[in-house]
Amino acid sequence: MKETAYNRIVEIIRVKHTWITVLHADRGRNMMVQVGRELREVRCRVLTLVALRKHGLYGKGHVWDIPEYNLEKAVRSLKRDPRFKERWNKDAINPDDIEEIINRASYGFIRLELSDL
Repeated sequence: MKETAYNRIVEIIRVKHTWITVLHADRGRNMMVQVGRELREVRCRVLTLVALRKHGLYGKGHVWDIPEYNLEKAVRSLKRDPRFKERWNKDAINPDDIEEIINRASYGFIRLELSDL
């Protein structure tokens, strides 16, 4: 993932968070990825989010780790929309884009609900 886009995702979540914020943005982790018919171990950066307060099923302090690999997969799927692709290529993604990226990268478990203020 482009460094500028990753940093923009982190920055916007930190600035516009409501109930979830970024705990760590530059930690690495080994994970298994399927390539063809085999599993391979890869090291990738992990975006760690934390709940600041109770929200739905999640209590205060709940932590999610989202591998950069999942973020990249979410971006690839969103690039099918020409408007998103244009914003992505211009490094002009907006909070709505980030909410959708995180939602897809977390398999629908996380809805950031970023603030418009």
